[in-house]
Amino acid sequence: MSRRAFDVAATTKGVKVFLNGTRLPIKNFKDYIDLYLRDIVDDTGNSQKVIHENSGERWEIALTISDKGFQQVSFVNSIATTKGGRHVDYVTDMIIKQLIEVLKKKNKGGVNIKPFQVKNHMWIFVNCLIVNPTFDSQTKENMTLQSKNFGSKCILSEKFISATIKSGIVESVLSWAKFKAQNELSKTSGKKQAKLKGIPKLEDANEAGTKNALKCTLILTEGDSAKSLAVSGLGVIGRDYYGVFPLRGKLLNVREATHKQILENAEINNLIKILGLQYKKKYNSEDDMKTLRYGKVMIMT
Repeated sequence: MSRRAFDVAATTKGVKVFLNGTRLPIKNFKDYIDLYLRDIVDDTGNSQKVIHENSGERWEIALTISDKGFQQVSFVNSIATTKGGRHVDYVTDMIIKQLIEVLKKKNKGGVNIKPFQVKNHMWIFVNCLIVNPTFDSQTKENMTLQSKNFGSKCILSEKFISATIKSGIVESVLSWAKFKAQNELSKTSGKKQAKLKGIPKLEDANEAGTKNALKCTLILTEGDSAKSLAVSGLGVIGRDYYGVFPLRGKLLNVREATHKQILENAEINNLIKILGLQYKKKYNSEDDMKTLRYGKVMIMT
């Protein structure tokens, strides 16, 4: 009963709501939103910023950043739609479309960011009036009416969109995307192991990945013909401490490459596995070098 009284006070304009003889301190939807956010602070210790806007007579929207996945608080004709519905999707999709455009410019070459991944960083509040709304149950928790039948449109102003872009959601998504990219790169890391399978054309040294790995040299050649020459030389010096791997054409410059380019480059990933390289690991000491499958690389050109 108490919750319902607060809901009515928030969504019914110009109506004073009393509970047990005491007027509720909620005069509008914005006051109601503040109840959810009053104890939440941002990274600087300040109150979390909320972007709020009235779009015509029938739509009232607010947005803030979420660190707990997508969250929504919504009402249709003063009915609390606790599971959301198409009115929430309608507004959320509009906002996501704008954010995706910004993210594409700021995340060039990074992992592909999908709409639902942006949505996971949003907390949206919707208070709207819908003509003859429909629901999926008698509890009316989920509004199912198609947007073309809402009876009105929610048009978000440039000011609202601009504030949304500056709200921290973009930075939060980019931070997540960077973490995801680094996590994917770490999965491509090699490890010290004696037997390595699944890499075509690799002539692995017998001692690669063993306790004698530091004594091993990986010979990188330009193409298969040069590989044949190097392999013939192994007949003289032996295969215990020398391995051969042919490169195809010009090797990717990883210093200038994006995460996506590195992840999709089979040759780079093969080299990582052959050498036993680990993502973000620095090889400054002999102990660091001992984690590799080869101690040296020779480029035969």
